[in-house]
Amino acid sequence: MDTAGEKVVGRGTKILGRWRVPFYYGWVIVGAVVLAEFAAAGMGGGTISLYFKPIGESQGWSLLSMVGALTAQAIVGMAAAPLVGMALDRFGARPVMVWGAVAAGIGLMFLSQVQEVWHFWVMYALVGALGLSELGHLSGPIVVSKWFIRLRGRAIAIATAGTPLGAAVMSPLIGIMIATIGWRQSFVVQGVLMITAVAPVLLLLMRRTPEDVGLLPDGDREESPAQAGAPAAPQRREEATWTLKEALRTRTLWVLIVAMDLASLSAGALITFQAPFLTKEMGMSTQAASIVFSLTWTGFLISRAIWGYLVEHLPVHWCLAGAFVARGLGPIVLVALPFPFSLAPFLILYGLFGGSFQLLQAVAFANYFGRRFMGSIQGAMRPLLAIPGLVGSPLLAWLIDRSGYTPAFLLAGGLGLAAAVVALFATPPKQRLVPAGEGQAAETKPA
Repeated sequence: MDTAGEKVVGRGTKILGRWRVPFYYGWVIVGAVVLAEFAAAGMGGGTISLYFKPIGESQGWSLLSMVGALTAQAIVGMAAAPLVGMALDRFGARPVMVWGAVAAGIGLMFLSQVQEVWHFWVMYALVGALGLSELGHLSGPIVVSKWFIRLRGRAIAIATAGTPLGAAVMSPLIGIMIATIGWRQSFVVQGVLMITAVAPVLLLLMRRTPEDVGLLPDGDREESPAQAGAPAAPQRREEATWTLKEALRTRTLWVLIVAMDLASLSAGALITFQAPFLTKEMGMSTQAASIVFSLTWTGFLISRAIWGYLVEHLPVHWCLAGAFVARGLGPIVLVALPFPFSLAPFLILYGLFGGSFQLLQAVAFANYFGRRFMGSIQGAMRPLLAIPGLVGSPLLAWLIDRSGYTPAFLLAGGLGLAAAVVALFATPPKQRLVPAGEGQAAETKPA
């Protein structure tokens, strides 16, 4: 239990026995995850494509060879994710996320020293799979899901807002650093920030579950007999608990995996190739492209508020389908309409309405399968969810090198629209409960 040196009095949780938090501590967890997501996306994850042009010009590497780093990261991540998920369920988020910040920081500093393209592959794979995933991509939404049930949509929306916020803020800063101190020193600066600024905050604030500090999800209190004239308290929402083995037997889980993989293939076209498209194809400078890149991630940030609200009021598979339609149309309009007039509809569709994949994925898994074994379930599924990163980026890079950006972006858009259709079939699973003394299971829907 992760409670050493703390005292809990109602909602007033003390941090290291000193500073009392007068509100539900789950919102402190959300704030810590925002920082982790900001760092993971802004320093290595969502901004790596900004380095492709300067590194390629400096080292003489092709776009396809540099994209191999994304494939290497996907391979290592597939192996590491199940272990990370189990560690989150067993040991809690604090040791996992602190390790991620330190490992990512060290890896970023080593990235500044690469000389051969295979060095770039190995180091970026280690930075992503053994650092950034533990810091935010995998850990953040899982730990927030454990602290919230009724308010899960808005909590994960706020927490995952760190991802677009980090990319939006860091993109122009990275563009400036590359232009002034060079791409190598830019990696060093980010690595130092990871270790000295991010890791200590996570060590101080992160906790495992509300029950570990004497609280309930959403800040609810134990039910007590209603008092006359007392205002009605928010109704606690209970949810079913699925083990990994049980979840694997449901049709819903596999439909979700297929839909999310198709959507990830669609997203990869813009996250990985947007900056090269703007600089190489459209002739924009790295600094100008970084501004458009920043605006895209700003749309992702606003998108969290939209879908975070809707997913608390609409079925999650409807929300997934809607977001996937917008995401699929994004790359299509970017190449179908004349430049630069294509930028506005692209930013609206892809950024504003299609940028909440991380939020909706986390809510779907948590709402359908409960929070108790969320780390194990998402960790076990992460290798399958990593397939788009393994094959998608090299495929699109090959298509771009061979036929240009238009066929690649049209293919990515079509995959996004297909994901929307599949998502409509990801309806809530039914859990089979076997009453004591009965040999035949009865089906009930989880609350």
